[in-house]
Amino acid sequence: MIYKLACIIGMMLLVTACQNQTEPNNAQKPAVEVNTNDESVGQGELNVSSPQDEVVPPEYLDESKYSGDKLEIVKLMNARMRYLYEQDEKGYMSLFAPESPFSGMPNQTVRKITSMGDITITEQKKLYQGVVIITELREGDIEDSPIMVFWKKKADGDAAKWIIADID
Repeated sequence: MIYKLACIIGMMLLVTACQNQTEPNNAQKPAVEVNTNDESVGQGELNVSSPQDEVVPPEYLDESKYSGDKLEIVKLMNARMRYLYEQDEKGYMSLFAPESPFSGMPNQTVRKITSMGDITITEQKKLYQGVVIITELREGDIEDSPIMVFWKKKADGDAAKWIIADID
């Protein structure tokens, strides 16, 4: 079972890497729009408006479709989108396991999850592991298909909470 999961994850990473190499470069898009016609602009100042300033609120996953551990995992995914949108780094980092490879927030927000595979939960020796493959739409209409891995430690007993272990 673990070998099959590792093969599937490896194939998804390979496909994702290939997709990222074939996407067109967005270097031709203007990064900022300068408005010099604004009368309220003081001398020596420019009124700068960036497309990132107009971030659209995310579309969250419908939590009513899930229950139990799968609901807790979906709540984590929604919290991740919310913290990215609110640019709340402390809240964002609280979702991750201390052992995770993340040390800060990415600079892009997730607008919505456009597709999601089944959440697979397996029992390991010291923890429960949840894995789901999603396709998310990020700001700038960029699609990405990460694999999200979640953990819930057995040692924590009834107080165990799901956390994000990794996003590949």
